[in-house]
Amino acid sequence: MMTKEQEFKQRFATLLRDLQTDGTKDSEIMWVLGTLAAELATDLQSTTWSGAKDKMNAAIYNQLLKKFEDRGNEHYRAGRHNEAYAIQVLSYSLIARTQSGDPQMKEGEALIDEVIDRAAILYSKVKQARTQ
Repeated sequence: MMTKEQEFKQRFATLLRDLQTDGTKDSEIMWVLGTLAAELATDLQSTTWSGAKDKMNAAIYNQLLKKFEDRGNEHYRAGRHNEAYAIQVLSYSLIARTQSGDPQMKEGEALIDEVIDRAAILYSKVKQARTQ
């Protein structure tokens, strides 16, 4: 029987492969992901998603995961699959941080955070250009 960490590692690897092969090619998913990540980073007074994660304490982490679970399920039930997928990516990024003792998970976290940060930077640039 697999541990919850092993099960998550498999699910994380599947999500990361999907994100790298198909997800990054879907501009709507990347826009939603960037929007959510940039807004959360701003809320945590950071310029990047990965930087925001560094600033999270246990209470914020738990609150955010619960919010992701609720909102992700809500979006999925309403047929808003891109939004649900973007939230799943963010939540997996958060959870991956808890398994940083595993070198593969640490590498995977860096990869997923790079995608998230790029999407957030693009969102921020477009938003800034629209307000000028």
